[in-house]
Amino acid sequence: MKNSRRNRKKISKRRNNAILYPIYKACSWDLLSFYSIEFLFYTITKSITASQVLILTAVYMIAKIIFQIPSVLVADFLGKRKTIIVGNVMKIIYIVLLTVSQNMLWIAAANLFLALGSDMKTITEGNLLYDSVSTRGGDGIYTKMESKGSSGHYILDTALSIIAGYLFVINNYIPMCICLGFTIISTILSIKFKDIYEPKHDIKDFKKFVKRYPRDIARSFKFIKRSNRLRSYVIFAAVFYSFIKITSTYRSDLILNVGVTAEQFSIIYAILNLIAAFTVQFTRKIQKTLRNKTLTTISLIYIVSTILSAVMALLFANNISIPLMIILYMIIRVCDSQWWVTEYTYLGNFTRHEHRNKITFTYELIIRYSSKHIINFRSNNVRLHGY
Repeated sequence: MKNSRRNRKKISKRRNNAILYPIYKACSWDLLSFYSIEFLFYTITKSITASQVLILTAVYMIAKIIFQIPSVLVADFLGKRKTIIVGNVMKIIYIVLLTVSQNMLWIAAANLFLALGSDMKTITEGNLLYDSVSTRGGDGIYTKMESKGSSGHYILDTALSIIAGYLFVINNYIPMCICLGFTIISTILSIKFKDIYEPKHDIKDFKKFVKRYPRDIARSFKFIKRSNRLRSYVIFAAVFYSFIKITSTYRSDLILNVGVTAEQFSIIYAILNLIAAFTVQFTRKIQKTLRNKTLTTISLIYIVSTILSAVMALLFANNISIPLMIILYMIIRVCDSQWWVTEYTYLGNFTRHEHRNKITFTYELIIRYSSKHIINFRSNNVRLHGY
């Protein structure tokens, strides 16, 4: 009787999370209405120079690496639900601080809150969904729910990116208010989540928990090292993630160099986001069709399309190459949107729920740290050759 009641309660929690998650992800995956005007907000509203923006980006990236450990510790001690709530509250603090800040120091401090909040959310959000919808045979409807949330986010991001540009002209702070509104909605939605596996730690045991934690983290590294599948996946993810980050920086310059205006570029950006919103809905079908070759296919198409777009920009810098480059950019956008949805599916498949937070932390730490060095090597190489 007790087991039956417990199972019904667990099923109710799972259903609750599965229904909420796509709506939550659509609102909270990124800072809606902000990133499209981020550079303008820093340079015009806050009078920050371009070099200072780069310093802030570096502060944020370093903080994200440092805050990985406290984030996973909090996640394992408090549980996934409470950690997601705290992560969203950190983002609210970031937006408020950024809005009222008048100097570089306070803006840098705001970025620390963003880094901590992002780490907490990254480690727990996908894992909470995986706990809720996975089955003994695999990821269940995880990819379907992730795809729905991602599709909703791309549509919202497209609409708000266009609107934010116009609203910024009217008042620089209106897009920030919209961003704050969506973050508050995300926080309210996260409160309604349920932990499938309740944390078993008491506040009295916190000191023992902290002392034991380095050993548990070391075990996560050993687990990845021992697992051939997981080790191969982490290496692949680190390289491909770095490639995406490097090429995304140069793609905007390439298409602008072939004669696309800033107004046309914003329209192209919107079209690419809508294509991503449409195609991520077929992620599950793509995975079933390609099976074990999904990541190989996505990465190869992405790399070949990126090389071809660069060749187009260098050899045919005229109006003829623009339509071909846009087609290639569409293919690239489809591939990277598939990657962002698929990324944590594999990680979830390779791990058990009690280890998932720590494995996700280890995975994030490895790919962030290695990609940072790959990107730095590439940027140093560019400076060395004068590009």
